[in-house]
Amino acid sequence: MTIIHVSSALSWRGGEQQIAYLLSELSKREIQQIVICPKDSPLHSFCTRNSIEVKPYRKRSGFDPYLAFRIVQQCRRVKSPLIHVHDSHSHTAAFLSAILWMNKTPVIVHRRVSFPVKKSIFSSIKYNHNSIARIFCVSEYVRRMMNSSLAKPGKTSTVYDGIDLDKFTQKQNTHFLRKKFQLDDHHTLIGNVSAITVEKDYITFVDTAEILLRNRPDLRFFIIGEGSQRELIREYIRGKGLADKIFMPGFLDNIQDILPELDLVLFTSVHEGLGTTLLDAFACRIPVVSTNAGGIPEIVKDRLTGLATEIRKPDEMAVAVEEILDNQDLKDELVENAFRMVKEFSTEKMASQIVKIYNETFSA
Repeated sequence: MTIIHVSSALSWRGGEQQIAYLLSELSKREIQQIVICPKDSPLHSFCTRNSIEVKPYRKRSGFDPYLAFRIVQQCRRVKSPLIHVHDSHSHTAAFLSAILWMNKTPVIVHRRVSFPVKKSIFSSIKYNHNSIARIFCVSEYVRRMMNSSLAKPGKTSTVYDGIDLDKFTQKQNTHFLRKKFQLDDHHTLIGNVSAITVEKDYITFVDTAEILLRNRPDLRFFIIGEGSQRELIREYIRGKGLADKIFMPGFLDNIQDILPELDLVLFTSVHEGLGTTLLDAFACRIPVVSTNAGGIPEIVKDRLTGLATEIRKPDEMAVAVEEILDNQDLKDELVENAFRMVKEFSTEKMASQIVKIYNETFSA
């Protein structure tokens, strides 16, 4: 079998990291795979560096018949193809390949977002088309939401994201952030690593920081990533006079060096499929305060693996942060519980589950 992965992403976020993990794991298993992705995208570069066959294309729009034809071309040139689409635009292209070119190749859809399927005729037909063999959902929450839009809910499977445990558990604190921002040892570092978008709700992150800084001036906060709301959040921080307390270093590709330096991860999402940054934090033995949005409660179990609050509640989040900072026994218990749990979220386990479903698809 040959897996034809399709991704339309122009940036590198959690979903693209998951694709990279999967590509690496499938390569270890010597499974043939081809990646179709935008030319000069981070995923294109990753495939080139790692000798993974890649067929780049020029992205035009979310509705792209040219991409659909590229999918058809690759399906025709290999034996036993299986299409694995990793985002909505890629799914649209695979759907177009089926209806415009009568492509009979089965499709695996990977659903990583916690948003409901759009209530449109096109979306309804696309997600219920008979070309779909299975829909992978990154959490039970996403699977339940997905099922509500399907005529045949039995096609969904929960496949939790995985992380490279060795990448994080074997790393030591390099003091990267303290050196870069000239911070002293007495500063306590709190941060988050994610795209700066509406669903991550960095407004609440900043508001929580403002509350905490009233009584804890030694705290320093880090918003690590890029995204559509970067300038809005930057101006919001400046407007509160906190630019010397809340830092925005942008996208950093050495997260395995940065996370071990944080004293706490503050995760303020209002929508979240799962939240692999939380898994990374667990692997680094970093305590977590998060919201209970989307699939987060499936990994951040309140008062067991972290502390959780309702969304958009900066006062509650500040109280939770202070409780961890002031209670070493609680911190140690949360960290140890989370570290034990995260061992179930390896890239190897994720890939094994996916390969099993690939094989079931061919034998059906």
